[in-house]
Amino acid sequence: MSTPLHTIFSWFETGDFPTETQFKDTFLSFYHKDDLIPVKGIEGFEEIFQLFASAEAFQKHLTDPAAHSEYLALLNAGNLTPAHIDSWKHKLGINNVATVDGPEQLGNVYTKIQVDGFVDELKDTDKDLTSDIEKIKKILLSNDLSLDELQEIIDFIKKSREDIEALKAVSGQTSEDKVKLLFDYNGVGSPKNQQEFNKQIYDKVLLISQTPASAVVQVTGSAVFTNTLETENVIIQARDSVTGKKINIDDYATNQTIEVKMLGDLANPINILILKVKP
Repeated sequence: MSTPLHTIFSWFETGDFPTETQFKDTFLSFYHKDDLIPVKGIEGFEEIFQLFASAEAFQKHLTDPAAHSEYLALLNAGNLTPAHIDSWKHKLGINNVATVDGPEQLGNVYTKIQVDGFVDELKDTDKDLTSDIEKIKKILLSNDLSLDELQEIIDFIKKSREDIEALKAVSGQTSEDKVKLLFDYNGVGSPKNQQEFNKQIYDKVLLISQTPASAVVQVTGSAVFTNTLETENVIIQARDSVTGKKINIDDYATNQTIEVKMLGDLANPINILILKVKP
């Protein structure tokens, strides 16, 4: 039990002689530094204490993964909304960052595996295209570009196959046997015998073999030159002799001459390809 201060002060006024009891009560009215002050001895401590969490609640708060999730981002960013994400991107300057497909959201760029696949396909296509270009360039530099001459011979032989087989069958005979044609052939009339049929077939093949179906002329600009195909039924193409690139020209053909006119400046000589077409 403590003694009020004004009482203690009255015991120690000038001329007073405090008793043993008064000294004892005086010191009992104060806390010694070695003594613990009880909670109830601190004014307002109970109210202040209620403002703090208990040790158990504090420890639980420390281990709660969702603590302050309404105000702070979680470690796994699970509580961030699209608006939050956009704000972070803007603040970090990564609005246009590239993303790939994920389990829940499609990305805006291809993966490395996809890009490598596209590149491989382009490489393969490029190889095939390069090979085709080389073949075309070789054909353009050939004297028999369209192979029409050989094709006509092959077509004629195919059409005459059965008659050729018949020729084989009678090749050992010397008699003037009559020939019965199985088909109608342009340029082949009605032979009276095997020898006459053989002669007509030979003349037809010889005529085809001696008639050119294509020609190549190299020029360095607009020019007029002889039409060796002797027909105005031709297709005329112009290509750069170095790059193989097609060149735009104006052309005019008669049975005797071919005229070509360049429509632009030339970096290299030009190969003029003339192909005969059937009228």
